[in-house]
Amino acid sequence: MTATLVAQGLAGGYGHRTLFDSLDLTVAAGDVVGLVGANGAGKSTLLRLLAGVDEPQAGTIRLSPADAFVGWLPQEHERVVGESVAEYIGRRTGCAAATRDMDAAAAALGDPSLAEPGTDPADVYSAALDRWLASGAADLDEGLPVVLADLGLDLGEEPAGAMMTALSGGQAARVGLAALLLSRFDIALLDEPTNDLDLDGIERLEAFVRGLRGGVVVVSHDREFLARCVTRVLELDLAQGSNRVFGGGYDSYLEERATLRRHAREKYD
Repeated sequence: MTATLVAQGLAGGYGHRTLFDSLDLTVAAGDVVGLVGANGAGKSTLLRLLAGVDEPQAGTIRLSPADAFVGWLPQEHERVVGESVAEYIGRRTGCAAATRDMDAAAAALGDPSLAEPGTDPADVYSAALDRWLASGAADLDEGLPVVLADLGLDLGEEPAGAMMTALSGGQAARVGLAALLLSRFDIALLDEPTNDLDLDGIERLEAFVRGLRGGVVVVSHDREFLARCVTRVLELDLAQGSNRVFGGGYDSYLEERATLRRHAREKYD
């Protein structure tokens, strides 16, 4: 599905503190937006808003179509005890949630008393089935071992059943990459996807991002990755209380930012 995400006049922060405001951003098919700024500038906060996890302090976020599949992949420093590789990938790809929703809709279709008041069980089931198919859940069990093997993950006879807490940091990073490769998001929001990946993993990630038909917003401290992948840069400047979109890729952003700062110094002098 070709999807577009439009944020207008967005403000975000936590408590009574605003980290950014009056932020406008459009993410369309083929866009790879690099989100940059100092630590604490609100990069992860913005991704949570775009994903619909948190509510903005001001402004609006619109999806076209409204049922577009937005995937938010935050950094995960802690692994869930008792979660297998298959369960982790199901959760990260959105397939597990889509399956739960479809099962609940199917149950309500058979027993209308289980349906939410004011809803048509048939319509709810149709929408849940469409989302389940769009998420790739129907093919996940078949594709998962193939991707794990392709990434060189030797996790025993039943790799999908291996516990995430038993993996090394490098293995866990590769499983995270597998989840991304198996995902079918219309808009992907990626928070530090290069963390703990080796050079081969980063190359695979770059090829995946560049080959996506949908839009991407990515946070990364890997400048080379950004230089090779992004088409635009959104900078959150906490010190100046500003935000700005730069076109032309990451190298162009660095040049334009240097020029703007030189002009600001000259004006100040």
